[in-house]
Amino acid sequence: MRIALTGASGMLGGACLRRLAARGDQVVALGRGSAAAFVHTRPGIDLRRTDYSRDDLRLALRDVEAVIHLGALRANPEADRSGCQPYFEANVRSTENLLIAALANGVRSFCLASSIAVYARHNPQPWREDDPPAPISHYGISKLACEHLAALYGEQGGMRVVALRIAQIIGDDRSRRQGMLLQFIARARCQQSLSLWGSGTAARDLVYVDDVANAILLALDDDRPGGIYNIGGGRSFSNREVAETINEVFGNPAGLALDPTRPDEASSQFMDCERARRQLGWQRQWSLRAALDELRRQGV
Repeated sequence: MRIALTGASGMLGGACLRRLAARGDQVVALGRGSAAAFVHTRPGIDLRRTDYSRDDLRLALRDVEAVIHLGALRANPEADRSGCQPYFEANVRSTENLLIAALANGVRSFCLASSIAVYARHNPQPWREDDPPAPISHYGISKLACEHLAALYGEQGGMRVVALRIAQIIGDDRSRRQGMLLQFIARARCQQSLSLWGSGTAARDLVYVDDVANAILLALDDDRPGGIYNIGGGRSFSNREVAETINEVFGNPAGLALDPTRPDEASSQFMDCERARRQLGWQRQWSLRAALDELRRQGV
C-alpha cells in the first residue's frame, strides 16, 4: 500500500515509518522546512515537500491510497498566549486541506491522530468514546474540530476515517526534553533525586510509542470499522509511581524529593480502551516498566 504520512520527523512518525517499512508499504512522507530534511535521511522514503495548501496537497497525494495524519502544533504556553489562532492555522486548516486533497485523489482510508485532550475532566472516568467531549484547552478544541472535519469529509466522500484519541506518549521525544518524564530520566541517570509537587498523586494516562504505532497500522485495515478510538494505558499512572519506577529501572538510589508546599499538578485522568480492543484488535503490549527499560536500553 502507498501511504502518505504527515509528522514523519516526530517520535511517533518515526515509529510508524519503521513499522510501515517492515511491512513492505511504500511511504510518502509529507513535510516542510527543516522537518522534511530529517525524513530524507531514511532510505526507501519518498519525501514530498508541501506548504499544506490545497493545491499543493492535491499534487502530493496524487498516487496515495491511505493517509496517516500525525502532524500538528502541540500544546505549548507560547502558542496559548495567542489563543486559538495558532492551533487553528496549524491544526484545523491544514487538516481540512489534507482531507479535501485526499478526497480529490480517491484516498480510501484516513487516520487522524487526535488526543485525550478532547475530554472533559468532570466526566466520570475512565473516559469512553461516547462521552460528550468538552476540551478545556485551545489545543484540545483544535483536535476536536479536526475530528469533526474528518467525519464530515469522510461521510461526504465515502472515505473511511479513523480518529485515535491518544494518551500521553512515552518515548524519546526530542521536542519535549523539558517534560517531566525525560527530565526524571536525565536526573536518574545522574543519580539525583526526583522532585515531585505535593504528594505526587497527580496522575495521567500513559502509553508507549510502539503501542500507538501498532494502533495506527491496525486503523489502516479496511476490514476494521472506522470511527473514534481511545488509545492509552487503560489506567492512570501517578507522578510518584512514574518517578519510583524510573529510579528502579535506572538504578538511582537518590530517591524522591517531595515538596508539600506546592499543590499536585492535576487530577487523575485516563481512558477506557475496550472499543479499540474489540473493534481494532488492539491492546497495550508495553507496561510502564517495560517501556522505561526499553528507553534505558536505547540510551535515552
